Amino acid sequence: MKTAAEKVQYLDKFTARKVQDDKIQLLATLPDSLDAWITQYLHLAVIGVRSPAVTQKIALHLSRFLDYFRTAYGHDRISTCLKRDIVSWQKQMQVECLAHSTINNHLASLSSFCTWVHSHAPQLFPAGDPTKGVGELGLPPLEPRALGEDQVRSLKNLCDRLERFHLRKGRKHIGSVVQAHARPWRDRAIVYLLLSTGLRREEVIHLDLDQIEPQTPEALRSAHKAKITRVKGKGKTERTVFLSADARQALADYLERERSRDATAEQGALFLTSASIAVRTPDGRLSLRAFNLILEQIGRWHDAEQRDPLRHISPLRPHDLRHTFAFQLAKVTGADAYELERRLGHRSQRYIQRYTNPPEHVAATYIEGF
Repeated sequence: MKTAAEKVQYLDKFTARKVQDDKIQLLATLPDSLDAWITQYLHLAVIGVRSPAVTQKIALHLSRFLDYFRTAYGHDRISTCLKRDIVSWQKQMQVECLAHSTINNHLASLSSFCTWVHSHAPQLFPAGDPTKGVGELGLPPLEPRALGEDQVRSLKNLCDRLERFHLRKGRKHIGSVVQAHARPWRDRAIVYLLLSTGLRREEVIHLDLDQIEPQTPEALRSAHKAKITRVKGKGKTERTVFLSADARQALADYLERERSRDATAEQGALFLTSASIAVRTPDGRLSLRAFNLILEQIGRWHDAEQRDPLRHISPLRPHDLRHTFAFQLAKVTGADAYELERRLGHRSQRYIQRYTNPPEHVAATYIEGF
């Protein structure tokens, strides 16, 4: 007599075998059509298995190859697909000036598809898997976009005067009347936070007030150390980052002067959209576009004050400040790989090297005395 556990195990095996048999029968009836095989591949091996974002990318890459193949031959018979077609598509994407990393991503999606097809229908490809042996394109060195010390100093100088840039114009507004939607103390705190922590744009947007230790303006001003805990990064990782003296002061000013005007009891986000904006989200968080626009505007104001073009920073992007933090951290830690990984939330050595490589204008000064 079988136990309940043995019955469940038997049913699981029976169901899996039944699903596999149905899958084999389905694939055996597919026509000699690249479109049909791509559709079944997405349905059986991608959708529900990979994340929606990755699924969308894979579908896009395969549809582009399908369009290329149809244009080249006037049909989509998968049995005629050879290695030369893959190489030709790779060259065509280069002609279209796609980045090497983008081309490699397209080929990776196609390679996974062809491997899957070849494993289920080995006889379909006349000369074997057509993607086998097609090498990836070499990637150019990743150029850092870290700001120099002079640029950081002038950027901080402008941020400390940011309120003046948001004053209303006109005689009736003579004095210190700030535009209704403007939040200069919030924007200043965002810049200092990015320079102090190297957080990604999405990581800053999703910060909550209760992640700051300490949380009150008074405690931040008197503290010798403050940190942000449980920062959610890529790959479901979490890390802790620390706030510099400038960041602690800027964050305290924002919490004291502006955040309470925009927050409700239900809104725990650290950085909030102005309450006067009718279309803001229920949780009050900044949108990705709003975040970008804040930095772009600050970059334009900064450059308008700089006569030397070498001091210009526009277009100012969140990752520029992340690179700046990483480069400074690498200098003070002697490029300690463990500390860089821990604070940046990045495990790829290629990108760690990009963040920590000196910008060209800094590297040029290294050989001045040679």
